[in-house]
Amino acid sequence: MSGPSETETRLLKFIPQSIDAGAPASPHMPNIPIKVLIAEPDPASRKLICSLVEYEPEMMVECVDDSRLVSTMQENAPDVVIFDARILTMRRAGSWDALGIAPPPATIVTAYDPTALTAFACMAIDLLVKPIDVGRLENALALAKSKIVCARAQSKADEWDGEKEQGAPHRQFLQRLAVEADERIMLVRVEDIHWMQSAGNWVRLHIGNRSHLLRQSMKNLQAALDPNRFLRVHRNAIVNLDHVQEFYLPPSGNMFVKLNNGMCLPLRKANRAMLRKLLKQIA
Repeated sequence: MSGPSETETRLLKFIPQSIDAGAPASPHMPNIPIKVLIAEPDPASRKLICSLVEYEPEMMVECVDDSRLVSTMQENAPDVVIFDARILTMRRAGSWDALGIAPPPATIVTAYDPTALTAFACMAIDLLVKPIDVGRLENALALAKSKIVCARAQSKADEWDGEKEQGAPHRQFLQRLAVEADERIMLVRVEDIHWMQSAGNWVRLHIGNRSHLLRQSMKNLQAALDPNRFLRVHRNAIVNLDHVQEFYLPPSGNMFVKLNNGMCLPLRKANRAMLRKLLKQIA
């Protein structure tokens, strides 16, 4: 029986002999195996790459010829793709986007000619010159695993955030109010209202020089308005902050809010520091 080839001798030198192919995956890795797709036309390089990947318990490998690279990508969505820079399809396209394929988390490109690798510098995590250095390939695979673990962790975090958002639906605030005027019903956009004035069981909506009466209590109306836009400045008044010019807060004496149409409204006798803090929060 013939002895090991030169490539196999180099490979055995770097692979720990104590590795158990059936050993459980690292606790830091997800249970889902990392799918590695290899399109390497050079037999020696392909054997070296496949041998190293197969010794990784978290990885599963598939080798294809260059004619099946794109179709296998579309069907299986691998995590890591390793291909030769001479593959005509990739040389012409230059990127996954140009092929209409979602980029895998990690891409490694190989070539005998270093200049052939420059076209893939933007899409690859590593560029390997052949004959491939085993240590360099091991580092590239370690980097690929790290990127995939991070990508999967981020995906889980995004999924968790999405579930939390779905569990707590966004509150909807009033956008329009229906007011009666004689025999008409008018729709008023709340963003156009300058300020609101309590009038018993009614609220008077002030829009520029016009006003409309709305049968609604001030308390119930305030609860339905966006608190980042509308501020109750007095027991009888709510202002639209989009129409406020300034708040006058002297050390002593009366405080008031001035609207951009010149209207001045008294501010409730609250703690000035609290009002300043509230205004900063909703600004």
